[in-house]
Amino acid sequence: MTNREEVVTETTPLIQDTPAAELEAARRRRHDELKGYVFMALSALGFATNSACVKALAIADFPSLEIVFARSVVQLTLGLLGCLYYRVSPLGPSGSNGIRKWLVLRGAAGAFGNACFFYAVSVMTLADATVVFFTGPVFSAIFANVMLGEPYGSFDKVASAVCMLGIVLVLKPTALFPEHLSILGEMHQVRGAIAALIGAMAGALAYCVVRKVGRSVHAMVHVVYFGFLSFVGSSIAMFVFQNPRLPQTTYEWTVMGMVGTFAYLGQVLLNRGLQLAPAGPGTLMRNMDVVFAFLFGITLFDEVPDWISVLGAVVIVGCTIAMGLHKWLSHTT
Repeated sequence: MTNREEVVTETTPLIQDTPAAELEAARRRRHDELKGYVFMALSALGFATNSACVKALAIADFPSLEIVFARSVVQLTLGLLGCLYYRVSPLGPSGSNGIRKWLVLRGAAGAFGNACFFYAVSVMTLADATVVFFTGPVFSAIFANVMLGEPYGSFDKVASAVCMLGIVLVLKPTALFPEHLSILGEMHQVRGAIAALIGAMAGALAYCVVRKVGRSVHAMVHVVYFGFLSFVGSSIAMFVFQNPRLPQTTYEWTVMGMVGTFAYLGQVLLNRGLQLAPAGPGTLMRNMDVVFAFLFGITLFDEVPDWISVLGAVVIVGCTIAMGLHKWLSHTT
């Protein structure tokens, strides 16, 4: 028997794919995914800090829409400066693919969802408002099915239904739990929960738009659209529906500024994390917001949850994590 030798001809590629090149590409993907996880975890801390600032201002009798306005001013300013620094157009990429229309939708949905969440924080405990708002993945799965063609199967439907049970546990309606009437009053709880749910739907829509436009849009552009549309909407709505007032002390001005600053940081990190991290494991990082909300509520505002609220939070977070991981695993197998 003779050894077969590789025949080299004029058509043989000079540089061929090698296992080393494939390993390097895989290493880069893992590095990007790790960065995405870190960005999403830090964004959760930023948003939780922002929510704590909102709660502090609500306790000081600031209307929720005025807090939205303060956030939008800071966020829009920082977003424009970011676009200038990175030398990207704040309007986003031009062309005939209609991407700017999607950016307007993303900004409007995000602004509306944010206003609903701020109202919920002002009338509910910080932890309860955050937990109900974090039913967003349930609605994200539905929107992703419509907008991105992703499956919404039996597992997702069951998890969504169980998630609604978690909301009932968080709210503790007097018809089911007469001995657990919230000190804020059941009507405040119901109105806040409805606002948080609507905010979750709007936020889910914004999330799906970010995924739809993908990496073609710089994260700063998302911040600008969100900030601008939030600025326009809140500047009108706070005079129509509420009675705004100027901050009177250094503390109030400082907390107002912190609302916008931490929201900006959270938004930038979230947008970048969504672009880098797989959706399933990324859900784990994003739900750290709930953990931070419980910690801030207990340590800063003396809002100690009872076991029913904790159980409801576990049910909701568990269902949203299960949905995210199930979707991710179904795509990787």
